[in-house]
Amino acid sequence: MSVKRDTAALYVIQACGYLVPLIALPYLSRTLGPDHFGQVSFAVAFMQFFITVTDFGFDLTAARKISIHRGDREMLTRLYWIVTISKSCIALLCALIVLASVEFVPALQDVKGIILISLLSLAGTVLSPVWLFQGLEKIPLMAVITLATRIVSLTALFFIVKSPADYLATAVCFFAPLLASGLILTAIAHCAGMLTSWQKITREDLWQQSLEAFHVFSGSAFAFMYTYLNAIILKFLTGNDAVGYFVMADKIVSPIKQFFGPLIQTMFPRICKLHSENRGKEADDIIRKVVMTVLLLNACAILAVFVGGEKLVVLAFGVKFLPAVPVLKALIFLPVVVSIATVLMQLSLIAQGEVRPLKRIYGIAAAFHFVQSLILVKEFGATGTAISVVLTEVLVIALICYACRGARSRRVEAGAQGAQGAQ
Repeated sequence: MSVKRDTAALYVIQACGYLVPLIALPYLSRTLGPDHFGQVSFAVAFMQFFITVTDFGFDLTAARKISIHRGDREMLTRLYWIVTISKSCIALLCALIVLASVEFVPALQDVKGIILISLLSLAGTVLSPVWLFQGLEKIPLMAVITLATRIVSLTALFFIVKSPADYLATAVCFFAPLLASGLILTAIAHCAGMLTSWQKITREDLWQQSLEAFHVFSGSAFAFMYTYLNAIILKFLTGNDAVGYFVMADKIVSPIKQFFGPLIQTMFPRICKLHSENRGKEADDIIRKVVMTVLLLNACAILAVFVGGEKLVVLAFGVKFLPAVPVLKALIFLPVVVSIATVLMQLSLIAQGEVRPLKRIYGIAAAFHFVQSLILVKEFGATGTAISVVLTEVLVIALICYACRGARSRRVEAGAQGAQGAQ
């Protein structure tokens, strides 16, 4: 029952993540005008990079340890301060880079005020103990707080933003919710007894936790590189029309690709706990069920696109975008391979603490993608880009499966040695 409740709570957050922009963007585009609206949108994209760097993979590695040691409050408190201090150091470095950028880069002068306000979200990233609530499986509470701060921010936006001159207030409404939810969740964690008083932290503690998180972060960085460079490669090799077709198809596919995120996030602490108790077979059974669910639902999406893809494109974007239909039919295979790769990576590798292979896996994938995408884009344009992304993710699945096989062998060997020692 808890799994269903937690999963539902995360799906509510994800739905709000889609609905809030849908509600706010039409109003803002008309109220702020193209110039100021573009400035705020740029600041959101600009700051997202630094938020990703500040997270640094801690959310997964720390959530795993929390789920294993959930009964030891002193251990949880030590981990809380290790992660918070580590993220604070990274955020401080990111903030210095941001400040230097807005001060010395002429192209950023017109958005200086908005980018400075966007630092609120960087502070929120440091303070938000989402990984703590996830590891303790207190996801519904986290969902309620996150949803409440977004609703308050959206309501305030409609009352405060009345003209283009209010673009800085718009930035506050965009970037403050993450800080507000972080402060509230931190207060709850301390007041509700999830944590004890301050625990002494050493530099060795910070180094060890950061090193473990780095393997996850470096893998994400390689994946980020081959995911977000596609439009740039496409533009230089084929032109703007092809970029438009690819981006349009990606907009349709993206919600499907992210659909299984809440389910995986909910299962993660439970799988970590099973592995820590040497119940790997139970964990493998759950993973197989999740993979079968991914395959079944994505098969429905693939069938829907091949049957009604043309009508969907015309309805959503107009007749001019019909050349994007082949791109969409190639890209619709991406959600299933990405979802399976994510399931295996998080629930099989990271849940067992096997984070070292990630950097190698995604490094190989990035090199492979760069080489074969150049060939396919030159030959097939936007459709070639879609095919190249799918092929890269298929390679990622193959490499992850190989790493999972090695992890399973080590787990069986360790179990056999433990049984012999007990005798």
